[in-house]
Amino acid sequence: MADLKRIPGVEPKIARTRGNLWRLAAARAFWPFAVLVSLFLIFALTGVIDAASEKLASLSLIIFVAGLVILGVLGWARFAPPDRQQAVRALDRQSDLRPLATLSDRPARPEADGVALWRAHETRLTDAARRLSIPSFSNEWKAADPFYLRYVIPVFIALAFLFAWDATGGRLQRALSPDIGSLFGAETIRIEAWITPPSHTGRPPIFLQDDQQVVRVPAGSEVTVRAQAPSAPKLIVDGQDSDQKLRFETTPEGAYEAKATITTDSKITVAWWGTRASWTVRASPDAPPEVEWVSEPELTPNDKTEFGWKASDDYGVENLELVFRRIDGGGDGSPDTVTVQLPAISPKEAEDTTAIDLTRHRWAGLETEVRLRATDGAGQTGLSEPVNFVIPEKLLLQPLARAIQDIRVTILREDAAYEEIPKNDEALTEDAVYTAATQRIGYAPHGIQRASRMIEAVTYKPARYFEDVSIYLGLRHADAILQSSVSTDEAETTEPLLWSLALRAEYGSAADALRALQAAREALEEALRDGASEAEIKRRLEAFRQAAQNYLAARMAEAMANGLEAPQNDTDSAQQGGGSSLGGSDFADMLDALSDLTETGATDQARQLLSDITNMLENLQFQQGNGSGDGFPGMPGEQQGENDEDVPQEERELSETLRELSDLLREQRELNDDTLAEERGESPRRGNQQPGQQPGQQPGENGEGEGQSGNSLADRQEGLGDLVEQFAEERGEGGGSEEDDEGQGRAAGELDEETVEAIERAQRRAAEALRDGNMMRAQRNQGEATEALNQLAEGLAGQLDELRRERLGDEYGGGAEETDPFGNPMGGVSDGRDVNIPDQAERQRAKDILEELRRRYGETPDEEERNYLERLLDRF
Repeated sequence: MADLKRIPGVEPKIARTRGNLWRLAAARAFWPFAVLVSLFLIFALTGVIDAASEKLASLSLIIFVAGLVILGVLGWARFAPPDRQQAVRALDRQSDLRPLATLSDRPARPEADGVALWRAHETRLTDAARRLSIPSFSNEWKAADPFYLRYVIPVFIALAFLFAWDATGGRLQRALSPDIGSLFGAETIRIEAWITPPSHTGRPPIFLQDDQQVVRVPAGSEVTVRAQAPSAPKLIVDGQDSDQKLRFETTPEGAYEAKATITTDSKITVAWWGTRASWTVRASPDAPPEVEWVSEPELTPNDKTEFGWKASDDYGVENLELVFRRIDGGGDGSPDTVTVQLPAISPKEAEDTTAIDLTRHRWAGLETEVRLRATDGAGQTGLSEPVNFVIPEKLLLQPLARAIQDIRVTILREDAAYEEIPKNDEALTEDAVYTAATQRIGYAPHGIQRASRMIEAVTYKPARYFEDVSIYLGLRHADAILQSSVSTDEAETTEPLLWSLALRAEYGSAADALRALQAAREALEEALRDGASEAEIKRRLEAFRQAAQNYLAARMAEAMANGLEAPQNDTDSAQQGGGSSLGGSDFADMLDALSDLTETGATDQARQLLSDITNMLENLQFQQGNGSGDGFPGMPGEQQGENDEDVPQEERELSETLRELSDLLREQRELNDDTLAEERGESPRRGNQQPGQQPGQQPGENGEGEGQSGNSLADRQEGLGDLVEQFAEERGEGGGSEEDDEGQGRAAGELDEETVEAIERAQRRAAEALRDGNMMRAQRNQGEATEALNQLAEGLAGQLDELRRERLGDEYGGGAEETDPFGNPMGGVSDGRDVNIPDQAERQRAKDILEELRRRYGETPDEEERNYLERLLDRF
């Protein structure tokens, strides 16, 4: 048998012939299938399907798909793919020798002569096979496709493509994906959708429109889709991280509703026999809040912790807290928080300085790590940098108050739980006693048991050690609560009671005010002596100021309760530690001077002034008034139980002279203060009030002020000089010294001429200096006038005392000089025992020098100069 593959060109001819036969067989089997596909393409590309209704387009697609399936199955059943032999036979039909089929034969008898003859015949057949050509099968194609559809249909399809070149893709897509749901009532579906941002953002809901492309909403927003449909659709949320497929639920109104939360960029689709609605949503992330310290926490003199902070959030800060964590590792390690008041509701940006009283905190006195923690509406938090801070303790000076405070913090700092009380079945028997129920303190943690023992120790022998029985009863009540508590939370309910008892033990009633004042003085003296920090000195100074005010108020109340008369015009100011010229030395000025001295580092002067103030308060005496309600109790000429008729005319006149002189001295001092304020660019205390003018009185309303014009300091000083001159003329002047050449004393009430002239000269020079703008010279002359007025008043006060001694003898108090309620000599002048307050100008200059040193220290780049300035500042 000859191998056809060895004959060049025969195998390709067989393969091509077989291909022609395959195409002919496919055309005969699948021509209905091809015609259906071609017609659908022509209708789709020409826009016929696109112009039809959704229902007709859906029906056409269904018919098309169904026809494809049917005709495809029938065609596959008819289709018989040709084999190799069919292709060989089709080629052999071109030659009577049938060379391809014959070459596959072989001789029947392999004889030598027959073999040679076969070889010659095989050569002839090989030449014939080479001459074979590929058959055209035109007759077969004409029989299978008499209308030449194989040429006509491709032409129509090509023309349709050319006709709809720009819309080809869209028309094909719409033809192949019509709204099948229209066959089931999709045109009746109504969809409403809206997105609700989180409430903390403050943004209104966003309603989604059909033609909306991209919607940007805050992360965490909730999308709500409500649909009126024949059946429940599906809600598909295709997000970056995950997909959600939610089934609509039926609402009471008969609609369908579904909700989903948008956390990332998503595509929202409502599906019901296809896509009914679709929106693209961009989720804006909610950044956590930011918070930072503007100034670190520091203790203020009034026991408050002050700090500056700044916080911001894209939608607003909902909460701000101080987060404390103990550095010593004590307790259970959990932090403790204190809420910081925000300046507004949910501010997006806020910066403020806050002062909080932390002295009641359970960790008061311990070093902690504190952070600011801001929280936004989404619950996200932001933390500031940590700072180390010792939570301040309440400055308690009384031993009992400190002991109660120790008991309180011992309870609050106990974090351990109670031991479980064992079950006692025997207690259920008759006449049995369940002792564990009455001895719960034995199962308490160590801190609670220790607090109970501390109360027992403090309340030992109450009759001997307790002056205030209410404190004792309160401590016993707190101990009873501890004895019966079953948890630390129940034991901590004693905290408000113990805190109030500690404050009562510290500040007490009126009888304890002096002890609190002495303790505050000792604490401040100790701080000044030991060189405590400026913050600690300020804190103790504020405690002394409060103790002094409490003492004044307590003594005032005690005096009034005992029937003694208090000043009518100065009661309120005395309770506040102030007043208008009480004894010539305003109490507020005393405390301000003490504060200035401590600030500028003049500790020796501060300690001396502190001692003077305390002694003055301790020697405070109230006297019975004259019943008229006029004047200040205890003024010169007003002995207890005396009426004006009982006092000689000379004493009354001298007392009146001393009062007028005290008013002049007070006005000169006020003018000195206003001059200093003017030099420093501050507002004067009295404004344009003229000398001798009452508060609220207009210039010119009293006789003494008539003729004076203007409201400048020079005019005021000039007017005050006129008042002194008028006062001297009305009261008369005496020449010489207190004793003349004959040894006789000057008449009582007569003014020393040289002193009066010195006062007038100093005041006139001060007025001239003020007009020239020379503030330093004006202050120097004003100081001379003030000193001379003070000397003149001292002389008159001495004369008045001498007259009273001569008249009253021992009843006058053994010659002791009378003092007003603030320990000053009668008439508000000093006799050497008065409180020595440093001049305000000197104090202000010291403060200015200190501020200048601090400014230079902060600005100089020279390290050597900084070290020098630091050493100077350390001295303060």
